[in-house]
Amino acid sequence: MKSRFTWNEQKRTANLEKHRLDFADAGMVLNSQFRLDVESIRNHEQRTQSFAYVFDRLAVLTVVHLPREQHHIISFRTASEEEREVYHEWLENDYTA
Repeated sequence: MKSRFTWNEQKRTANLEKHRLDFADAGMVLNSQFRLDVESIRNHEQRTQSFAYVFDRLAVLTVVHLPREQHHIISFRTASEEEREVYHEWLENDYTA
């Protein structure tokens, strides 16, 4: 079964205005060869933060995993300075193709 992505359209519009990144472009992060995924639990939900370069900047895509291989996009934003440092350290020391 193929994974599906959903999002709240109002949140997509707000995210686009605030961060200048569109949920519709999330595939660019997910298809990146240099993607770093960090799993977490928040509000009793399993989440993944995926880090990759999009439009010449390091972006963070946050997704909640739902039943039936559905994934709900929560946010899509530019990485913070601390997140960029962690990503570049991972890329230099732990990344394997």
